[in-house]
Amino acid sequence: MGLAMAAPLGPVNLIVIRAALNHDNRAAIMSALGAIVADTMMASIAAYGMRSIEHAITDYSRPIQIIGGLFLVFLGIRTARKHFQQEELAPAPSAARLGLTFFLTITNPGTVFGFLAIFGAMEGILQLGSAPYRPAMVLLGIACGGALWWLSVSMLILKLKSKFSATTLDRINRWSGILVAAFGFVLLMRAFG
Repeated sequence: MGLAMAAPLGPVNLIVIRAALNHDNRAAIMSALGAIVADTMMASIAAYGMRSIEHAITDYSRPIQIIGGLFLVFLGIRTARKHFQQEELAPAPSAARLGLTFFLTITNPGTVFGFLAIFGAMEGILQLGSAPYRPAMVLLGIACGGALWWLSVSMLILKLKSKFSATTLDRINRWSGILVAAFGFVLLMRAFG
């Protein structure tokens, strides 16, 4: 389940890929760690059936989408305007990377609803209520699945990185910024649509 939730291309995937391209494996892993923590936290809402939190997310999904959308647009525009060489000189601190991807994942109401759908569909297999340790084991599996995805992506990008010229990396940076901003506009359109 963690692999299934982490794998679809979205703004967090683009941020992790950019961190691997522009910096190193540690930067990519720190970026991914924020998403892993947020995914596991959202999955715990579904696994433990915390209905009050689920209702709060449902009730405030529009403001959450607006905040997340505006942030993605800002981040995308800023990313598209930077050049690869500029980013090489000033890497962001690890806590900032972790916080960024945590914030982006947590402000996506689709994350908790995705986990609720998966848990609902797999209730017969997971049998979360059958033993007190079952939800914790499922959450551990989700965290491990997410970590597997992010490690695989980071390692692949690091292997490919040496094959790219600075111009190509600059184009990738620009287009990833445009895509991140596009995700932000989609969130805003859903919030106001």
